[in-house]
Amino acid sequence: MKFRKLFILLMMSLLLVACGKSENSVNEKEVNAAETTGGKKVGVIQIADHIALERARKGFEDELKKTNPDVEIISKNANGDLTVVPSIIKSFQDKNVDLIYAIATPAAQGAKNGEKEIPIIFNAVTDPASADLVKNLEEPEGNITGVSDYFSIEAQLEEMISIFPDIKNIGVMFSTNEANSKFQVEELKKVADGFGLNVVEVGVNNINDVSTAIKTIEGKIDIFMAITDNTVSSASTIIAESLKASKIPSFASEEGPVENGILVSAGVDYVELGMKAAGMASEILGGKEVKDVPVLFSTETSKVVNKKTAEALGLEDDKNLMDNAKVVE
Repeated sequence: MKFRKLFILLMMSLLLVACGKSENSVNEKEVNAAETTGGKKVGVIQIADHIALERARKGFEDELKKTNPDVEIISKNANGDLTVVPSIIKSFQDKNVDLIYAIATPAAQGAKNGEKEIPIIFNAVTDPASADLVKNLEEPEGNITGVSDYFSIEAQLEEMISIFPDIKNIGVMFSTNEANSKFQVEELKKVADGFGLNVVEVGVNNINDVSTAIKTIEGKIDIFMAITDNTVSSASTIIAESLKASKIPSFASEEGPVENGILVSAGVDYVELGMKAAGMASEILGGKEVKDVPVLFSTETSKVVNKKTAEALGLEDDKNLMDNAKVVE
């Protein structure tokens, strides 16, 4: 009888030990699996809500998920309010993100000012140097690199003149708060002068100024050029409607404003720029240092025409305008 009790106690002890080992084994497997899959976190900050920036975000997120299926993407939109950028960056820090993707110059500047260690990739920045983001485009210093949406102003003016050979005065609007925009306007004035063209510029503080500002220059211009400015892009529908009423053609640096009513664009593809940024992010998340990931520039452009605007201006049969163009309504 004593032997039987001893045998039962012994078997129970062995069973408990076995269960403990099994539980430890399961826990070890879970830890190892977590270390292996180790989903990375990426914080995305978008400065405003308009087509170009949406495409830069979507192109990035879709492409990044293809190469990093376990990535956790935390997207935040500042909705044009620069004062909330620091708090968004702080929220990324609190969540221990592995990388920050900053879309547009103010977002990139805010990210750089607020974070010195976490890698940052910018997009939709025309001139990273004048925006004080990077000095060496080939070997970026610090923790920031990215993709520029720069497209030669000279090439854009050549396209504009080929469509509208009789133009003399080009109107342009820019946000006084964006270094990116001031750079473009200065370059436009310099290049336009070489073509014998005059630039009529007007600055705005925010989207509420746009409607009045466009009216102040309409009587002085033959064509309006929509640069890659966040305020201008966000207000492109307002600008387009005003220009159509005044029978003034308009030209944009990218497709988004054309979908909102601007007449024609010959410029960059922001989805493609987002995909380029995702490739850079994958390299950095994989262990590559920021200094070894040079700033990239757009290489693909396309001509896009808004059909309804062309019809409103009586240009739907204009061969210079419609040839080799993608048509949107």
